[in-house]
Amino acid sequence: MKKEVSQKDLYGIVDEVAKGRISRRQFMERGLAMGLSVSAVGQVLVACGTKDDAVSGASPAPMDETKPKQVNLWNWADYMDGATKKNFEKATGIKVVESYFDDNEALLTKLRAGGNAGGYDVMVPSDYMVHVLIMSGLIEPLNMEYIPNFSGVSKQMQNPKYDNPESPENNGNRYSVPYAWGTTGYAQRIDILTDDCTKWADLWNPAFEGKISMLNDERETLGVGLMKNGYSINTQNIDELNKAKEDLIAQVPLVRMYESVSPKSNIVKGIPLTHCWCGDIVLALWSGAVTTKTVNFVMAEEGMPVFTDCLVIPKKPGSSYGAHMFMNYLLDPKVQAPLQSWIGYFTPVPAAVDQIDPVVYTFAPTEEKLAEPTTEGYEDLGEFAIEYSNAWEEVRSV
Repeated sequence: MKKEVSQKDLYGIVDEVAKGRISRRQFMERGLAMGLSVSAVGQVLVACGTKDDAVSGASPAPMDETKPKQVNLWNWADYMDGATKKNFEKATGIKVVESYFDDNEALLTKLRAGGNAGGYDVMVPSDYMVHVLIMSGLIEPLNMEYIPNFSGVSKQMQNPKYDNPESPENNGNRYSVPYAWGTTGYAQRIDILTDDCTKWADLWNPAFEGKISMLNDERETLGVGLMKNGYSINTQNIDELNKAKEDLIAQVPLVRMYESVSPKSNIVKGIPLTHCWCGDIVLALWSGAVTTKTVNFVMAEEGMPVFTDCLVIPKKPGSSYGAHMFMNYLLDPKVQAPLQSWIGYFTPVPAAVDQIDPVVYTFAPTEEKLAEPTTEGYEDLGEFAIEYSNAWEEVRSV
């Protein structure tokens, strides 16, 4: 005997979807369990003002394909070469106008304060910040039909935790595509400091007073304090965070400077130990001031952060169409190769690797290193993020 479905029960679970309490996949499962057909489930979703493309068969909302005169890019400094922007303009007739932000937290603060007052079409936040932006409702879901080059992205990077299409809050949407990825460690000028440095703990050696530069970055430098003690860079244990904070405060007298704008310059100038991103040491090598005989990149034994910088579209962009065109262009292997050969980071597009300047991969981590449990990506800390901000403020106020 066919089960009767009450309107109250049916619209009750539709309301659960709308409030984000259950995913649309769960709605489908419950609807089928209640005796509805697949087509009926899709019809209910559409009728109630919510739809699931996989269920209803509906195609994405039509894109306004009016070609814009320009795309406004909000990026890290020195993170895109002029040739890439000029070549995009030659290929499409669309000019790229670039502005810069200092760090992920500055990007978030500005967006929360004024929305997309800057009129940006594309932004380049890091992985954990993508999730923060999704949960804050500050970025648009992507229409992947307009980014066919995404199919060439490494399979390991196509479904990242920070932008998981299966999570209820995403409702099956994708919000980001990868731009570049890299690691964090520290450069040692082995021609100046001959000690065998292999750990984060070596940055607390009193003999190195005045010979250390640390990143002026909340998550990265607190992460060093955490990893030094064997803790996760994403811990939400206040005792572990306080231990890292106290260690970093104790380290302050040894630190020559906190510098994130140009760690490459510190390497070139001869600061013996420079906390940096892998791309900084590549830039130093390209400068000709150092070689692999005079500098080493230490991937610390206690742990190594791995990050992915992403392309996203903020709410109310000037041209979503232009933004999608630009994203798709940047994922072309022929574009990725010269781009990464200029910025010095690793490509998310495997087909581009052989075309990239081999210097970029001089200090690339091995598969074994990447597989270690202490190799971590930064994650959204939720409400606990304020504890990190408070801890970092205490370190920098010493």
